[in-house]
Amino acid sequence: MTIAVAQIIPVLFLIALGALLGKRGLFSFEVVEGLKQIVASIALPALLFIAFSRVYVQGRLGMLALIVFASCAGMGGVGVLVTRAFRLPKPSTIFLFQGFEAGMLGYSLFLSLYSEIALPSFAGADLGQVVYVFTVLMYQLRWSESRGSVTVYSLISNMFRSPIILAILAGLVSAILDPGARVVPWKDGGLLYPLFKTIGSITTPLVCLVVGFGLKDLRLKGTGSVITAVLLRLLLGGLFGAFIGGFLVPALGYEKIQSLAVVILFLLPPPFIIPIFFKRREEQEYLSAVLSIHTLLSILAIAGIALVSTL
Repeated sequence: MTIAVAQIIPVLFLIALGALLGKRGLFSFEVVEGLKQIVASIALPALLFIAFSRVYVQGRLGMLALIVFASCAGMGGVGVLVTRAFRLPKPSTIFLFQGFEAGMLGYSLFLSLYSEIALPSFAGADLGQVVYVFTVLMYQLRWSESRGSVTVYSLISNMFRSPIILAILAGLVSAILDPGARVVPWKDGGLLYPLFKTIGSITTPLVCLVVGFGLKDLRLKGTGSVITAVLLRLLLGGLFGAFIGGFLVPALGYEKIQSLAVVILFLLPPPFIIPIFFKRREEQEYLSAVLSIHTLLSILAIAGIALVSTL
């Protein structure tokens, strides 16, 4: 437990530092956007490549990816019902129930809590949802933004230009050709391993600073629908994650760390890209508030899971 607490402290400190630097004006929106680009285009792809190159590509990995993919769709279906039942803003709330922010938050948290050795477990959990986000969710978002003019070809074309997708595909190809990364130059102790490790290691501090900046203007006043959406989404994600991680993952023959990876994945907030597809100020403010509060509660919930798992 002492080790787990020690791993959480730097994450919380950097998030608080990001919020403080934003409040003091030492971080601007432009600076943070630059940091996001560094993470999304350079640091995170390096981290993803190393993680996926160590994933064992077996039939059970495909089954796990399919289960997570279907669960994202299932949560989206429940989100439609929840949005109507609780009269939450439509259609923005429906999108909030689909997908998870694994890239800009999940990998950083998991790496901080469970070390690089366990990172392939989170990559295995993430595979199905990242495919869902870049296909099903992205299609819905672009269709909503362009009023139905988006094509499947343009969607797939944009997807395969993403450094994140390319890094995942390259890592999977490496894992197929050399299971366990035993002879490739990026193996543990290999010639290129320090390069990928160094670049990937900046992901966590940069992401924490960016997340902290996003929390600097957090307000709780007048956020009834925001709190409702966050709590419902956390509850739903927790139920899905607990069922998959507690029953289906062990049934596939995985160890406990894979179950923890799935549970943590389903506690993460929705993808951070969702607000950019909405032009109205009220919708952007609502979505940003949901993501900010959800991020804060997700970090606390995941920290709690990490502490409990050490008992």
